[in-house]
Amino acid sequence: MEEEVINKGYLDQLELTEVLALPFYVFLIVALAYIYQMRKVRTNPSYKFFARGILAKMIGGAVFCFVYVYYYNGGDTIAYFESARSYSKLFLLRPYDFTKAYFESASYETYNLFDNSTGFPQGYIFFEGRTLFVVKMIVPIVLLGFNSYLISTLILSVLSFIGIWNMYQVLCKYYPSLNRILAIGFIFFPSAIFWGSGILKDTISFSAVCWLISSFEKGFISKVKVPKNLIIVLISGYIIIFVKPYIFMAAVPGLIVWLLHARVIRIRSNLWRYLSIPIIYVLSIGVGVGVMSALGDRMKQFSLNKVLETASITQKDLKNADYQGHSFDVGSYDGTVSGVTSKLPVAIIAGLFRPFIWESKNVVMILSGLENLILLILFIRPFIKIGVRKIFSILFKEPLLLFLFSYSLLFAFSIGVSTSNFGALIRFKIAFAPFFASLLLVLLNYDKLVVFRKKQLAKEMLTREREAKNKSSRWQPQPVV
Repeated sequence: MEEEVINKGYLDQLELTEVLALPFYVFLIVALAYIYQMRKVRTNPSYKFFARGILAKMIGGAVFCFVYVYYYNGGDTIAYFESARSYSKLFLLRPYDFTKAYFESASYETYNLFDNSTGFPQGYIFFEGRTLFVVKMIVPIVLLGFNSYLISTLILSVLSFIGIWNMYQVLCKYYPSLNRILAIGFIFFPSAIFWGSGILKDTISFSAVCWLISSFEKGFISKVKVPKNLIIVLISGYIIIFVKPYIFMAAVPGLIVWLLHARVIRIRSNLWRYLSIPIIYVLSIGVGVGVMSALGDRMKQFSLNKVLETASITQKDLKNADYQGHSFDVGSYDGTVSGVTSKLPVAIIAGLFRPFIWESKNVVMILSGLENLILLILFIRPFIKIGVRKIFSILFKEPLLLFLFSYSLLFAFSIGVSTSNFGALIRFKIAFAPFFASLLLVLLNYDKLVVFRKKQLAKEMLTREREAKNKSSRWQPQPVV
């Protein structure tokens, strides 16, 4: 008789076998990561953080599992896992039915392919496109994890780290002398390690946006392996659109500004360079609106009116009595452009820095409040140290920093204006907070970066001079006979 599988939306406890297997998996993966690190660190010093980054992600994933099983007693992460486990069991028992259920859209016919031996996917997840998309993405991971919640989370945390590492490498490419502080701000950002390592939309979306940005830089800015990176941009963009479309909408304008601005700073004439700046922003806005309009024609949720209407409804819903004690209020507004933009300053502040430490009412919120306090201090310090004028001067000199700035502010505004629940806000922030922290850390250490670049330029000039002298000394005129 086949064993009945019941998906409850919570786990009573983690299995002893998976807990005992955890140290073995961690040791094996860290050992392989360390071997890879030793090969790469000889030519790239930033790789000294590779193995430690993977270890931090796995620890974050393990802690995430224990917290959701024994503290929260369930949640969306368990529902995602149990739904994916049903697909996994269907694959092992009836591969043909699995193929039909996996590749066809959700319907009662495909839902009835599951039975008591496989367990049934959670209904609210199965019949909603975005959540089912996430489930189907993690099915292979659950198969590799032997239907274990803990081991599957561990594997997902490691896979998601690859995209994060690629983005970190882009940051180090532009600011190599700051690889240590960038590792602290980007790889080891506390809330990203915790919320970005579990079986959640946030883990997938954060890794996907890192893939999108890093591959965009390689393919469109540096023009390295263009076909490969273009494919990665398309795939990661597709994943973001189906998991969390507002991330894509926040990233696109900044990416366009980055691409055009990177071209403009190469113009030697100061006059033409300054005249080009307004054109950049007009083109960026035009292309951005064009992309969103094209998406809006194909997918109704991308139309501007629909986005604004959804933001207004979501914000009002999250302020109801069920969320009291864990909610905040940026004020009421209607679903119009003027109504939404009227909340611009307060929404950006909420997205960047809330919950404040005095608003924290449980352990998770206290830790988030401390993190936000540090971010706020890092935000204030550049204004005191170098001043507003120099900050904007640096941003216009550094296209990557300009992108980080625009992406962080747009993202903070979008979640600040549409989210009134601290629990949701904390999770949503991980897709931009490490980028924002990296921006602030570069600004704070920009003087050191300038000194480093001058030294590097001097070394390059000296090397060129030596090479020129060696070439001239090797060439000797032939005696005339």
